[in-house]
Amino acid sequence: MIGRNNKFSIIVICHALVTLLLLLNVTIVELPNRRSIVTDGVDPLRTPSSRCSCNGAMSLHIETGPPKAVEKVSTRRTNKTLGNLFREVIEKESPSMLKDAASASSSRSLPAWRRFEERISDAELYEMNDPVVEELLHDLRTQPITAVGNWPGGFHLKLSIAFANGMKAIFKPIRRDLDYETPLEFHYFSEFDLHRAEVAAFHLDRLLGFRRVPPTVGRVFDVKEELQQRSNASINATFYTSSDGKLCFTGICRMYCVKSSPVCPDTHGNVEGSLQIMLPSDDIARWATVKHPYGRTTLDPVKWEKDHSYCEKHVKTLPEYRQGRRLLDLMDMAVLEKLTNSSFLMHLDNGKAFLRSQIDELACFYPITQCCLLRASTYGLLRHFDGGPVTLGQTLKTSLQTDALRPVLADKHFSAVDRRVRMILAIMDECVRVKGNSTLVLIADDF
Repeated sequence: MIGRNNKFSIIVICHALVTLLLLLNVTIVELPNRRSIVTDGVDPLRTPSSRCSCNGAMSLHIETGPPKAVEKVSTRRTNKTLGNLFREVIEKESPSMLKDAASASSSRSLPAWRRFEERISDAELYEMNDPVVEELLHDLRTQPITAVGNWPGGFHLKLSIAFANGMKAIFKPIRRDLDYETPLEFHYFSEFDLHRAEVAAFHLDRLLGFRRVPPTVGRVFDVKEELQQRSNASINATFYTSSDGKLCFTGICRMYCVKSSPVCPDTHGNVEGSLQIMLPSDDIARWATVKHPYGRTTLDPVKWEKDHSYCEKHVKTLPEYRQGRRLLDLMDMAVLEKLTNSSFLMHLDNGKAFLRSQIDELACFYPITQCCLLRASTYGLLRHFDGGPVTLGQTLKTSLQTDALRPVLADKHFSAVDRRVRMILAIMDECVRVKGNSTLVLIADDF
């Protein structure tokens, strides 16, 4: 899913964009992206190249340059961002154009969502302590809706929502209550997505320093005034009045958008859900889609469940994992999946996380146990939380208190996170014991 515009096309688009900005007297510090290029004359809710973070079980990587080190304890940027990429093209072809645009109106600032997009790098979606993230979260919580549409594809209902400042986000409505646990006889393929899990996964990812989950908040909308009255024709047609007089809707999706499982408001006419910023489009971010070696598409046993040497034979030998940072990124994401107990292994969609608190999904163990590999900084952070005065579960609970849906998770899930931290540490300690050398297991962040 890489944007395939050639160099000439990119230059033409960038030149046109800078010219337009000069005419509109807009400041350009790092070039703004998708909305300035693709929204004119196009339905803002159905732009084909806009990316939802829930688009497939793939590893996130942006091809903006060769792999470089990510600083986990420093705010110094070590990777090219989308803003850098556009600046390089313009500076090479027409340096004066960028200079003129920058001085045209230096006092005006871009919306938070644009600055967020421009700072995405091939190592992370945002830098540690970047103030633009807090601005973006505030906008997600408060910006008024201008349009509501359907996000195409998938088994579950997702609404594409446009806001007054040009921001677009994906809304997943409530399907389960706070204390709900998936029954043992349920398989994750037959379970609803949990909106609270999306919010919790963002907070946990940020606490771990991975910064791979897009900013996500919980938000409450008025079903009639904010959703129905601003929805397009296809979504509006799915609204109906239930037998008890509530204005409900089903939305449009491949399986669970039916009247037997509608989305209905509470007694105040509101519905809560998760709201996640939409990632840049393929023609702006040169996304590289890398198939996950531990993915699953069926209920049948797969190779990695039957062969304990699968990582050595079939993962570490793959060109995309033999060198660079990608294999360690894969292990970081495996840690996140393990802590959230997500049944949908390594999916960019976190709706299947926190389904059960008392049972640990075996599938989440396989990448860690088979590859016996982890960043030293990730291991050190987990060890710190395990031995420190405040655990990761407690820290996550505190972080989630800032969200409008608080409490986001039941307390049983925080103790489960701490239990899984100890399980991961035990696995890595056993790997060190077996290999006899910690440097073969715990890898320094040097690439």
